[in-house]
Amino acid sequence: MGQQKFSLADAVYGFLGHIFPSCSDALKLVEKGQNTPLKWHEKFALKYNSPLCLHCNCNREKFDKEYEKLKAIESSRSKN
Repeated sequence: MGQQKFSLADAVYGFLGHIFPSCSDALKLVEKGQNTPLKWHEKFALKYNSPLCLHCNCNREKFDKEYEKLKAIESSRSKN
């Protein structure tokens, strides 16, 4: 396999992804939280990214369903 090139555009979008809420980050954290308990910094990142992308609602429906599952899982974890 060849090496992937990292362009200036990749760097800019990566930087903006850390500043503005991101769909992919939010969905990854929700899925991770369903499998293992999230650490405090991951919970903070999830709260920050929960509005998803400000310019679209591309994954809003999926995020809402998965986030409800996460809340139910966390609730059952805290009862134990």
